[in-house]
Amino acid sequence: MPTVGNLKRWLAVEQDIYRPSELQTLLAEKAGVQLSLQAVSALINGKPNALRLPTIQALCNALNCKLSDFCEVLPDSAHEQQKQRKIAGDAPVRLYGPKEQAKNQESIFPDPRQYTETKNGQRRGKGEKN
Repeated sequence: MPTVGNLKRWLAVEQDIYRPSELQTLLAEKAGVQLSLQAVSALINGKPNALRLPTIQALCNALNCKLSDFCEVLPDSAHEQQKQRKIAGDAPVRLYGPKEQAKNQESIFPDPRQYTETKNGQRRGKGEKN
């Protein structure tokens, strides 16, 4: 999914903000949010790995703007969509990758099938003697 982020240009043109430290200060003052300088720099200078809704809300509150003022999310091209369907074999796939359970990791919960109920209603593990 292509995103077009022009936060750096928008901050310079609309807010007269050129440095991450300036945006960091504004976020603290106007939105009451403290983001690390690295996080703010990633927002301004590149594409952050993840952009959470509370961060977007803080930016919009501090800058008195809408997300669409500095970022757009566009649909994939028809070719890219077809490529994704071909990879998936026309079956839906998990958005964030396959669900995998950690190997060699036992559950913290006991398996209820390992227990049997005695005549007086008590449970005991299989193989246990009274």
